[in-house]
Amino acid sequence: MSGAAGNRGGVRKRFLDVVSPNAVIFLLGSVVGGALVAFLFQQSTSQSGSGNMLLKSSSDCQISLGTYRGNEYTEGSLSAPICLVNSKFMKVSLHKVKLPGTDQIIDDWLWVDYHDRINVLAQTTENEFLVFEQTKYALEGRSSLAIVGGIVEPQEDPHETARREVDEELLQTCQEFHFLGRYRTDVNRGVGWLNSFLATGCTTHQHAEVVQDEGQVGKADTEEQILKRLSLSELREAFAAGKFLEVQWTATIGEALQHPLLRQ
Repeated sequence: MSGAAGNRGGVRKRFLDVVSPNAVIFLLGSVVGGALVAFLFQQSTSQSGSGNMLLKSSSDCQISLGTYRGNEYTEGSLSAPICLVNSKFMKVSLHKVKLPGTDQIIDDWLWVDYHDRINVLAQTTENEFLVFEQTKYALEGRSSLAIVGGIVEPQEDPHETARREVDEELLQTCQEFHFLGRYRTDVNRGVGWLNSFLATGCTTHQHAEVVQDEGQVGKADTEEQILKRLSLSELREAFAAGKFLEVQWTATIGEALQHPLLRQ
């Protein structure tokens, strides 16, 4: 095995040791950096007579950790994207982009295709809001309040995902799911879309242990979660105090608090 191949295998092994749906974005910088170095090294060995690097338009990724089956955005690229890294969670590519309102073209615009997600703020028939207290890999060891979230599986509708996640995580059946909006996670790099919901009229039900499909991308949370019930005033106080440390949770709660049902 050559030194380059050995290094690439080492990077892959270390990545696989820690990769998870919640950690993958946090690790993106280091993984993309390694992939980009490998990509540039490969291209530098096949230069044209003018000295310019020949970029391959190929569906093959420089590093493959699995097959990504989520939505892909290519309409904005002036040429076929060049894949650097892919896994079942995401695909990282180079797009050729013309900046809006200018003549400037960037050949190596990093773009991240990631599965669309849902967040749900659930309200019970007793007018309590169900949230978790937990920590996550990227929260720097801090504890945060959180709401239900999950990946929209391939061929699944966001409303279906919202109902499934509330059922699995909260053991709740809700009468209504009020759609709050669909929002791009990162307007420069993509990273999928967030679909936000307010679920009302929720009641507890008995639920058998969830058996996940082998092909399911999202996995049940393995971190400890403490379920909390907040009144509307307590939810507003927690929101104002920045107790929800993830921006998607915060955005969903902010939208929910503006819904006519909660504007008292």
